[in-house]
Amino acid sequence: MNLLLFREDEWKSPLSHDDPRVIHIHTILKSAEGDVLDAGIIGGMLGRARILEIDERGNCRFDFIPDRESHPPAPLTLIIGTPRPPTAKRLLRDLSAAGAGRIIFTGTDLGEKSYLTSRLWSREEWKEAVETGMAQGESTRPPVIEKFYSLYKSIDQLSGEEDLLALDNVNPDFPLKEYCPGKNSCCLALGPERGWSDREREILRDRGFRICSLGDRVLRTETAAHMGSALVLAALGYI
Repeated sequence: MNLLLFREDEWKSPLSHDDPRVIHIHTILKSAEGDVLDAGIIGGMLGRARILEIDERGNCRFDFIPDRESHPPAPLTLIIGTPRPPTAKRLLRDLSAAGAGRIIFTGTDLGEKSYLTSRLWSREEWKEAVETGMAQGESTRPPVIEKFYSLYKSIDQLSGEEDLLALDNVNPDFPLKEYCPGKNSCCLALGPERGWSDREREILRDRGFRICSLGDRVLRTETAAHMGSALVLAALGYI
């Protein structure tokens, strides 16, 4: 936890001893009263939180002083064929840490439909993954998270102001490493573990996506998302 994240005004009341953030403060950081931690308000300012009191149960009371703006997310949208829930959770965490601005999970022809109704979504467990990634990346600005049951619906959410790229090993137009931005933002689409169907390839091309590759190897969705995001962010000048 590189950043202690509070919801609006949450710091004004003590955090309970069994709150994961407090547990981390006690067991990993081993902080004491008077110590100062990097902190921020979700959707708001970054600053410093001072531990005012740790009571006999381990509950923590803080003071928070905002002092700077958080870096905004990068203008990168990812459309991801929904993978298994544990993989989706890791993607939410790591892509949030990396600064992706928007992540759209989509149902696909070859993907497992039940993944879209798992506990990750029905119980909103995805929010914890995003906040963990924000704390890792020292950002208070969460990405926009959405899910839809079809590729058509997911593409319809785009503004039309992005470069459109899709990863695929079948007849790619060019390697992603050669991507040269034509606009200030980009959407990168990648399929589920079993890849895109022929129908989805046609949809992507018909909707203006250029098909690109990450080389000859067949990669897991998680690996492709991280490699693809890094190349796009580098091309856009964000890393």
